Amino acid sequence: MTETAGGSGYATVDGLKIYYELHGGAPTGGRTPMVLLPGGLMAIDTALVEDLIPRFARSRPVVAIEPQGHGHTGDRGGPVTIDRMVEDTAGVLAHLGVGQADFVGHSLGGLIAIGLAIHHPARVRSVTTLGAFTMLEGMLPELVKLQRDPSHQPSAELIPLLPTEADFAAWQENFRRHAPDPTAWEAVVVKLNAMLAEWQGWTAAELRGIRARFLVAIGDNDFTRVEHAAEMARLIPGAQLAVLPGTTHMNIITRGAWLEPMIDARLAHDAG
Repeated sequence: MTETAGGSGYATVDGLKIYYELHGGAPTGGRTPMVLLPGGLMAIDTALVEDLIPRFARSRPVVAIEPQGHGHTGDRGGPVTIDRMVEDTAGVLAHLGVGQADFVGHSLGGLIAIGLAIHHPARVRSVTTLGAFTMLEGMLPELVKLQRDPSHQPSAELIPLLPTEADFAAWQENFRRHAPDPTAWEAVVVKLNAMLAEWQGWTAAELRGIRARFLVAIGDNDFTRVEHAAEMARLIPGAQLAVLPGTTHMNIITRGAWLEPMIDARLAHDAG
């Protein structure tokens, strides 16, 4: 591990150095830490530092993790898979000595958090997903088409919901500044797109088997269909659904002022 005074470091999991940051105190100091997982192509700097890290770190330890091919974390040879990212995240927690955590994951980060709740239930006290889904068809139909056919030209209705050119430029600049191979951006984008296009999702039985406290949060103009989010909440035992008004897939990560009390109330209710 490489540890710095700023509370960042690397955990080597199956040969890959996974980058993490620590905020709000030691993650093994007796308080259950919160693990924050950014969305696809995003990194800690471009997704979490504006709102979620400073907000949650005021009251609890926070561990922010950059998965394979994101930010400071390099890529492996071969295809990227969600299952591999799940195991990498579990490996970081084992490296840090974290037995159990609360997870907040945006988009791809939410998929990783769901996978942890399914495959590593002892490590997961609660999950809050932001704009996540349990199968590709859970997204808007045009987004599914775009995911499987990158040559598709987005409609005028879809364009306002998508990342802007400025978003992509900021993500790419962050990647080139921090990635072990700054030239790998295009290759990583192709691999992540292929991963989602080929992903089979989770079964209803897997979702029914989740025992973590669960909050499904989406925007009312999200990538995820409201009907799909409602079905997620129905299948996961005891899950709650929050549809945030005036919120898109891109700006839901700035809604911490709404999300924090919902997460805290859920944890307090279940503990009582």
